Amino acid sequence: MIFRNLQLEFDVRLTGLRSATHLNSRQGVIRGQDPGDHEHWRACLNDGTWVSVKAVHSVHIRRGDCWRMSP
Repeated sequence: MIFRNLQLEFDVRLTGLRSATHLNSRQGVIRGQDPGDHEHWRACLNDGTWVSVKAVHSVHIRRGDCWRMSP
């Protein structure tokens, strides 16, 4: 709800993935919770690919705490 209402996003790096090991160390932005699975978060990777990951598989990258998405 906070992500949607305030339009927040967070920089992350994916880590610890077993079934999609090719995505480990990839960076992107968490854009909110996955509407189909409330244990997963939707992330847009730097190359534009969208993935759904559990929070335990994402590490916050401290480039800034958070910011609003541009409209």
